[in-house]
Amino acid sequence: MRRTYVSLLLLLGALAVACSEPARIAGFDSDRWKSDRYACENSRQAMQSDFDGIRRELYGLKEPDIIDILGKPDGEQLMARGQRIFYYYIEPGSQCNRKGVLSEANRVEVRFNALSRVSEITYARPLAK
Repeated sequence: MRRTYVSLLLLLGALAVACSEPARIAGFDSDRWKSDRYACENSRQAMQSDFDGIRRELYGLKEPDIIDILGKPDGEQLMARGQRIFYYYIEPGSQCNRKGVLSEANRVEVRFNALSRVSEITYARPLAK
């Protein structure tokens, strides 16, 4: 009986997590960002100031939340000690013709620590202010 009760609680907990709303940040058009995969349509480049406005709010979020907000990364890299980096292009480049190969186009680099939380967000080429 106790085993069934514990199993039921675990199932209900899993369902509650699975049915939760995707992560969002007010004032940021996630759908527009996600629709411009590899930044080939210039939407992300036009959204740079919007992205900079939410950048601080992304720190500490987990990978699934970042995917909810920014979409599947255009590229990723596994680093030492369980760290990884997601790449999101913000300008068109050779990645538009050769998907899966990193180009020299500017991109946002979202670094995750070993606990899968955002620890750093940088640009491949920092923007001139």
